[in-house]
Amino acid sequence: MNYAFYFTCLFYEALLVTCFFTGCLFLRKSFPLEYKLLVVLSGLTLLVESMVMYFLIFKTAKPWIYNFFGPVECCFIVYILYRAALSPIVKRLNVVLLALLPIGVGVCHVLPPLLSWVNEPAILYCLFTNLVAACSYLIDLLLNKEDIPLMRYPFFWMASGELIFCCVYAMIPPLLHYYMRISYAYFMVYGLVANTFMYGGFIACFYCFRRTRSLVNLRVAR
Repeated sequence: MNYAFYFTCLFYEALLVTCFFTGCLFLRKSFPLEYKLLVVLSGLTLLVESMVMYFLIFKTAKPWIYNFFGPVECCFIVYILYRAALSPIVKRLNVVLLALLPIGVGVCHVLPPLLSWVNEPAILYCLFTNLVAACSYLIDLLLNKEDIPLMRYPFFWMASGELIFCCVYAMIPPLLHYYMRISYAYFMVYGLVANTFMYGGFIACFYCFRRTRSLVNLRVAR
């Protein structure tokens, strides 16, 4: 493994650590469940990705971990956006997505490959589910009649980062089939860009939520 791999792993690990500890730093008991779930998801992601990096560095890769974590992550994201949604229609759509998630993933796991390798159809199904949830939430904000800028909604940042992540990361499975034809460094950077948008959106969501709550408390104090 070359220096580009280790630099990418270090940057990605630092991004995940920053995301998790930012969420923990701003966390308060009065914050709603969706914020707390996002912090929990950040912690789970840090744990899983750290395990995968350890396996890769010591050449004992266990990519099947993503077969379990992918649906769990998807469930977290859809449920968080369900709770954050303003429109009842969007909430019902998210309920449908959550109900279809185990069915779709189960069907994908009937197909090869087995759990010993990453199940690309299942991962793509989870990405599609996250994409629909993120798009529906952003459309919900656009149609909202309240005179509040989009960037004042904390989960706008999460949904935007998730939208870009899904669009970019959906191209990785095709790239894997042509992996030997492209530089490994470019492949690593491609995945890192997608994750930077996603977890950068998480961090922006944490910061925006903290700032919004601070302004509300200041107004109440006055």
